[in-house]
Amino acid sequence: MKTIAIIAEYNPFHNGHLFLLNEAKKITEADYSIAIMSGNFMQRGLPAICDKYSRAYMAVSSGVDLCLELPFVYATGSAYDFANGAVNILNSLNTVDYLCFGAESDNLKLFNIITDVIADEPSDYLSALKSGLKAGLSYPAARQKAITDYIKNDSAGQYKADNSIKEKDVADILSKPNNILATEYLAALKRTNSPITPIIIKREGSMYNDSEINGSVSSALSIRNKLSDISHLDNKDIKSIDELLCHSVPTNVLSSLISFYNIEYPLNKNALLPFIQDKCISSKEKHSNICDLTPALLNKLYKSNLLMNYDELVDSLKSKDITETRINRALLHLILEYTQEDREMFNDNGPAFYAGILSFKESCTELIKNIKAKSSIPLITKKSDFEKNIKDYSKINEAASKRMWQLDITATKLYQSLVYNSLGTVIPNDFTVNIPIA
Repeated sequence: MKTIAIIAEYNPFHNGHLFLLNEAKKITEADYSIAIMSGNFMQRGLPAICDKYSRAYMAVSSGVDLCLELPFVYATGSAYDFANGAVNILNSLNTVDYLCFGAESDNLKLFNIITDVIADEPSDYLSALKSGLKAGLSYPAARQKAITDYIKNDSAGQYKADNSIKEKDVADILSKPNNILATEYLAALKRTNSPITPIIIKREGSMYNDSEINGSVSSALSIRNKLSDISHLDNKDIKSIDELLCHSVPTNVLSSLISFYNIEYPLNKNALLPFIQDKCISSKEKHSNICDLTPALLNKLYKSNLLMNYDELVDSLKSKDITETRINRALLHLILEYTQEDREMFNDNGPAFYAGILSFKESCTELIKNIKAKSSIPLITKKSDFEKNIKDYSKINEAASKRMWQLDITATKLYQSLVYNSLGTVIPNDFTVNIPIA
């Protein structure tokens, strides 16, 4: 039995995702596919377009066999946390043969050179990284410069003899969003000595940050933008959704997006503001250790006029060394009180503790049985059985796993509140939902 895995947000699932899935199956001749997907909140620190069970069902009904949840702390973490958490969970299943991912480049040789630096962290690289951060660069910019400089200077003489390595190619890889995630996936596989084989598939059609619909393969961002653009329409007027997206998403996804429109989405970022305001009423010291919330950012937040919209608040908090995405994540982590101590506990005691099922095909019974027989972490099918499932695995740190689980459950409650407050719709929580089966 051959099994491929894909790490994704599916926000929402579109034709580009379908292309990657089909190409991966074709290249590997896999029998089954697993997607480990972000839950209700994305890496950029904002709510997903639809709840995690609905998005997982869209993916499974489009061809994925089994969709698992990437825990909140990894789904809303840095590129390192996102990749490290996902790869460690996939390693722990002991059933995955290939990890397949899309990137703007498919130059595996150059990816391997870059990820050697990221995984090994040589002293010259770390020194250059610290210098960049000290100079006021954001972490992504400082790291890009440090890696490029390290390979260019090549004090160990590893790369000088290879004329195919161009500085501009290194910089190009480190400046594209999917390439950056690809380097983190590869570095995580190396750090963990994973038996999983990486497969890079060159991205087709629109790029990750393209904001406009473009042919049959458009970015998730452009799709979300179009859905947001028509949010003023009467909820019975669905022709615009059909006309805009019929060439960009699979038919079943289009049907779901039409069904959920003005019922479950679109959500406005401003719905997060009352939760942020609530936290800022309490003492600043209470939130001094929130993950991604630096002391400088915390001070700035507490001095801010919170009587503004969400985008205005984020703009007021921006600085040269802190990106908008980092601010989004910090604010979300503040709402859910996810701390740096939590993050350290997870990394020190795991970081993989469980794999929660979001959706699956009825025909993948053999895959699920295989995972349950071989996995070193529990496969959670029924949320109410979580504590019993964890106790069956004596090597798993119970306190760390329960805290991670608590954050997942609380994130779902927050998302429920955002949907209800915005649209008046009650969506199921993790204990009342019926896991969708295709």
